[in-house]
Amino acid sequence: MISKINDKIEFVKEQRFDFERAAELQESVWEGGKSPVQPLLLSCHLDEDELSDFPIFDLKEIHYDREKMFADQFRLMMSAVHGGAEAVPSVRANMGCGIFPTLFGIEQELFEDKMPWVQEHLSKEELAMMGPEDIEIGDEFRTGLDHMEYMAERLEGTGCLVYPMDLQGPFDIAHLVYGDAIFYDLYDDPRFVHHLLELACHAIFVGMDECFKRIRNCNKRIAHYNELVLPRSVGGIKTSEDTATLLSKAHIEEFVVPYLIKVLSHFGGGYVHYCGQNPYLFEAVMNLGEVKGINLGNPEMHDMEYVLRRCADTGKIYYGGIPQKDEVTEDYFTRYLRASKTGDRSVLLMSYRCEKQDRQMILDAWDRACRVLMEP
Repeated sequence: MISKINDKIEFVKEQRFDFERAAELQESVWEGGKSPVQPLLLSCHLDEDELSDFPIFDLKEIHYDREKMFADQFRLMMSAVHGGAEAVPSVRANMGCGIFPTLFGIEQELFEDKMPWVQEHLSKEELAMMGPEDIEIGDEFRTGLDHMEYMAERLEGTGCLVYPMDLQGPFDIAHLVYGDAIFYDLYDDPRFVHHLLELACHAIFVGMDECFKRIRNCNKRIAHYNELVLPRSVGGIKTSEDTATLLSKAHIEEFVVPYLIKVLSHFGGGYVHYCGQNPYLFEAVMNLGEVKGINLGNPEMHDMEYVLRRCADTGKIYYGGIPQKDEVTEDYFTRYLRASKTGDRSVLLMSYRCEKQDRQMILDAWDRACRVLMEP
């Protein structure tokens, strides 16, 4: 059944120029220009007939098998292909959010029905003795890099992209490596926490540099999440700051912001993701020039019109989905495009999913809603 993917690759190649155009339109938004078309990152669910063309593997068996990993990612990628709008199809070595912590020498536990997770942690004594020279590419990370190389080879000439393995922010990585004891040492031993965060930053630099070597044309653009593209002019990376939502304002200022600045400055910028809600973290992100955009994992927990207005005021891009209430789709699109409007442009890269039979209806509603951007 894996052989059927070869036919799909040929089908995708025929659309490579559409994907290039979509990438350029997204890049125009990131770079502050007036895009001739406001991008909609539309994906369509695969129907049952097409799903039957793809093999289904559990998460444990794909982890070390490059063909199965590629097949799994390719199936997911086809949803963006079928969107037919401005989502740029992409795949990654889906190695779990603990993949960068493996550079510290720890191992993730694998499961058939859920993503890998870090169960073991290093002790304070072990981490205190570590220096940057101890951060190394291990076997599991190297496996992910091999997956990326294989995917890039298979997708050559398609216009589809390979994006980096799951990058958490410095504080998230420190939490995964050390465990919940980090919350006590924010008070009891802040000097140690700063040491650990420096190591986390170094792990990010080492790991991302290796990822970039496996990404075609990475000096031009970096893809994310089977729809998004960032130009390297705004850095191109994503960091996740989920653990930071649990911290106080003072701890965010001391233990999150400086290291987020350090990482994003190293790469020339990027966007920040986090799940949950923390008003102090949101304001910190909004106030950092190195942060070029934001993605919220739980937009339902936020006043999204306010979020979009703040993004418009600060020149940051909001990327992601927004919950649709019981409202007409055109009205829904119009409301958020208006909130994200700055001058004659929008800072919204809307992610939206629908059934294939509803695709044209959604595109028409988006096109009509975009007229709000022409209003004075």
